[in-house]
Amino acid sequence: MNSLRRAASGWTAKLLLGLLVVSFAVWGIGDVFRSGASNAVLSVGETSVPLQEYALAYNQVRRSIAQQIGRVPTREETEMFGVDQGVLSQLLSGAVLTEQGREIGLGLSKERLARLIADDPSFQDAAGNFSRAQFRNALASVGLNEANYIESQQDAATRTQIVDAVSNGVTLPTAFRDAMGLYNGERRNISYVVVGPDSVGPIADPSEETLTAYFDENKETYAAPEYRSFQVAELTPETMADEASVTEDAIKADYEQFQSRYGTPERRRVDQIVFQDQAAADAAAEKLANGASFEEIAQDAGRNPADLSLGLVTRDGLPDPALADAAFSLESGATSGVVDGRFGPTILRVSEIQPASVQPLEEVAPQIRRDLAIANAADTLNSAYDTYEDARAGGATFQEAAERAGIPVKTYEGVDAQGRGKDGERIADLPDSNELLGEVFQVEPGFDNAPLQTAGNGTLFFDVTEIEPARDRTLDEVRDRVLADWRAAETERVVGERAKAVLDAARGGTPLENVAAENDLTVQTALGITRQSGASEIGRQATEAAFSAGRGAIEEAEGRESGSRIVLRIDEVAPPASPADNVTDSQRQQMAERLTDDLLQSYVTRVRGEYPVQVYPAGIEAAKGLVR
Repeated sequence: MNSLRRAASGWTAKLLLGLLVVSFAVWGIGDVFRSGASNAVLSVGETSVPLQEYALAYNQVRRSIAQQIGRVPTREETEMFGVDQGVLSQLLSGAVLTEQGREIGLGLSKERLARLIADDPSFQDAAGNFSRAQFRNALASVGLNEANYIESQQDAATRTQIVDAVSNGVTLPTAFRDAMGLYNGERRNISYVVVGPDSVGPIADPSEETLTAYFDENKETYAAPEYRSFQVAELTPETMADEASVTEDAIKADYEQFQSRYGTPERRRVDQIVFQDQAAADAAAEKLANGASFEEIAQDAGRNPADLSLGLVTRDGLPDPALADAAFSLESGATSGVVDGRFGPTILRVSEIQPASVQPLEEVAPQIRRDLAIANAADTLNSAYDTYEDARAGGATFQEAAERAGIPVKTYEGVDAQGRGKDGERIADLPDSNELLGEVFQVEPGFDNAPLQTAGNGTLFFDVTEIEPARDRTLDEVRDRVLADWRAAETERVVGERAKAVLDAARGGTPLENVAAENDLTVQTALGITRQSGASEIGRQATEAAFSAGRGAIEEAEGRESGSRIVLRIDEVAPPASPADNVTDSQRQQMAERLTDDLLQSYVTRVRGEYPVQVYPAGIEAAKGLVR
């Protein structure tokens, strides 16, 4: 805490200068890079960050980007988004706090650590309960074993304790809150006129010379890109699946063998008390047998109510097999004896049992048929791949080779490098491959191209059949589009000129009402608008103009309606009577969080100088190889 006090000195000045600075920006760490192979990506003092932890963090960020852009980003795109440096900065910050925690001897109880892991949404099933299978799969996806993950969570919990100590008691300064309230709550009355396309009358058609000149000035806008036509043979279990080959007997057999897939497993609401030693557990079990309640035993053991509940879980949802066996052998309302749990002697209680349920065969038969067809097709992928390659090596055309291998072929005509057709619309059914279009636009027709991989580990064979080079279109090809664009541009110009004339007249001393009458415009009013409400009434840019100057000012800006301009006069400026009432709870919380982030960043930067830091590029590259 002494380090915290030293790091926080002079904070008021820092707050005024940079309260809104985004925390945890990428630090200048070029001077701490070390060459050579490493089984870690970085180290801070005696704390090192293993390759798997980098891969896990990298994967989490990449999945977040994928949700935003609708697909998995390429490696080049992740570099463009700054994922590499962002993950490295995040892990470096965490390692600094972990090393600080190790130095001052922070720790966490085993039962609290188990609760933290069980509460992680990444390891929960659709019902929100901990799933051991999902837990194992998530760790396996980045090559992380259970012991290493638990150790990393212990480190994370240690860091959380430091963060809580640094940020405890941080509140938003009153001056800043009031300034925000003044900004949010200020209201203004304005008078304004709208100069729109309808107020300037219809725009006459241009002469041929004018239209030609406009087209020549903007010829690149109307140029035709390079188009390519190609065929794709997609070799995946889904495309090769033959549902007609699946018999009714096979569907019934699968249903009977894997019936648990087609229903809801039994769930139980389980509470636990973990004891420090066997003697304490045995004494508690004896009290239970003599009539003490579960809650009384928990209170005697010093346990928080929040630490008792494991939730409504399936057998697989309990992280400890011994606890799972015990919990699923109890009657509803019963308590167990002392169980030798992973984190110590444990007594369990089951307060609710939800029986398993199974869907009838007729409801799930179509899905079983599809799944079996896909599974059967997966067994034939290698032979189909070899058949295709052998046929191509023997001189067969792309179409012939695909037919011999039984791979369906799709044909795409006139596609540009962005996946759009000649109508400008995106081709909806292009196969899922980040590389397909890039490769299609690099090869020539007639070549046997190297196959590509799809996101689901399938294979794409492709053949370019025709190339239409990029070219300039003639005016006659795009006349309607050029004419529409010219009219829009001319209307915008005329509207702008008229709005400028109104603005100049009003600023020259003529009352806005008189200028409006002279130009056959109507004066409107917007009363009591704020920076937030004005956007829906007069448009965002006009609202900015309305709050850009003082009372009596005349301003001009883009209007709410497309193609319109607004000339406005600020009639009244009214600050809020109570600024604090104009700051929402979410804004207070957001600003407090940013203040906390900045304070924490100052602390981490200060503490970082106390430990040697090394970053291993070879380890980073090896970690990226673990990303799936």
